[in-house]
Amino acid sequence: MSNIELQVIPHITHSGLEYNHLHIQITTDNGIIAPDDIKGLKLPSGIDFTKGVIIEGKAPIWLYGYLVHESYSAAWVGCYDTRFLGGVVVETHTHDVAISEIFTLDLPDGIFLVTNSNN
Repeated sequence: MSNIELQVIPHITHSGLEYNHLHIQITTDNGIIAPDDIKGLKLPSGIDFTKGVIIEGKAPIWLYGYLVHESYSAAWVGCYDTRFLGGVVVETHTHDVAISEIFTLDLPDGIFLVTNSNN
């Protein structure tokens, strides 16, 4: 069993743009993974590469870098940012979507943000 689970969910932004929502789930008890965990890690089947991909989930920056690289065939790639409640485009292969463009969205059903509380 992998320490990293990836789930792809067909979804839509507030502006009506269809995309692939790529959710990251770390499955270790302590929520920590090692670089070796990305060896052999593949994107889930079912991604429509004619559309964009927004990557979301609590994970180290190097895992995001790897997943952006693996998503290269998609029309565009963004990373979810809680400050904007949306995906920030970091790579594009289409004139319809620009680098730094932000697509606001609601997280797909069943996906909840994990926040830290200092209470």
